[in-house]
Amino acid sequence: MVEGEIIPRLMLAHRAESSPAEAIVDKERFGPEATESFARMVLSADSDSLIAFVGTLLQSGVPMEIIYVDLMIPAARMLGEYWDDDTVSFADVTIGLGRLQHVVRTLRWTPSHLDGPDHSAPSALFAPISSEQHTFGLFIVEESFRRAGWRTWIETSGFQEDAIDMVRHHWFDLIGFSANCEAQTEEVASTIAAVRKASRNRGLFVLVGGRLFIENPELVLVVGADATAPDGSEALLVANKAVRRLSHDA
Repeated sequence: MVEGEIIPRLMLAHRAESSPAEAIVDKERFGPEATESFARMVLSADSDSLIAFVGTLLQSGVPMEIIYVDLMIPAARMLGEYWDDDTVSFADVTIGLGRLQHVVRTLRWTPSHLDGPDHSAPSALFAPISSEQHTFGLFIVEESFRRAGWRTWIETSGFQEDAIDMVRHHWFDLIGFSANCEAQTEEVASTIAAVRKASRNRGLFVLVGGRLFIENPELVLVVGADATAPDGSEALLVANKAVRRLSHDA
């Protein structure tokens, strides 16, 4: 339905518009110029225009995973840099990330999920640390797992109690946390300890990501996590390997 109806309709509606989309499609994918062009498009265009643009990329043969990892996430980071530099306001960044998240939600359909999730597939919960203000990167990681066949949930409230409640009442093979600043280190550690204590799965695999762990990978052991990964693709490789190992040990 998405490929056959929604994207063509939106592309038709916006094909006459001049936008950064043409520059991104025509130039080398996806370099710094493409990232900047797309980031500015996210700030100025509506969600339908963004969906139509992503549709042109999909129809030109670019895999959705590449669009996520090599275009959307770098553009989201660039929005954060614009905010750090006082180029745009916090509200502008929040609205832009909301548009990106809407695009991902609209394009969530994939053929492998027509018949519903495989209930024998591994399960994962993703949650931000409470002081996280933007969760787009975590949302993309969750989407990468879902598209790979995992059963996924995302808890975006940021309250430690909500994540604890989820693992206490539901079985998860993995939980992923995201944190971006060093001030969150103690909070990450306390949250992981509380989640492990409450989890129905005593062998719960804890994965951490975000700027904090990209810049300080040694903190993985400090906070009590099992592993870290810089992006959704790497996180999926680490998680699949861990689940296979745990299944073999069981």
